[in-house]
Amino acid sequence: MPAFERLTIEEARALTRAGLLPRVEEEQKYWYQRIHRCRMQLGDDEAFRTFNRILHVTADLTRTHDDTEALLRSRSLDEDYWRKPLGELVLL
Repeated sequence: MPAFERLTIEEARALTRAGLLPRVEEEQKYWYQRIHRCRMQLGDDEAFRTFNRILHVTADLTRTHDDTEALLRSRSLDEDYWRKPLGELVLL
C-alpha cells in the first residue's frame, strides 16, 4: 500500500470533485486519528488548515442542498460541478 500523501491546494485545483472525494475521505481519516490519539506535532496545524480549506470547498453544503432540491423538483443538475477541475469552478 502506498504511503499516505496529504492533499495540496495545487492538486485540489487540478482534480474534479469526483476525483477529490476519495482523497478527502482518506485524509479525513488521517487527521481524525492524529487528533484523537493526541499525535499532532509542530507544523500540523497549518497542514490541517489547508486540508479543511480543501474539504469545505470540495464538500460545498450549499450545493448539496441545491442538488437535493433540484432532484426533488425534477430539475437537471449541473454536471460541471462533478466533472470540471475544482480550479475552473471556484477560488481555492
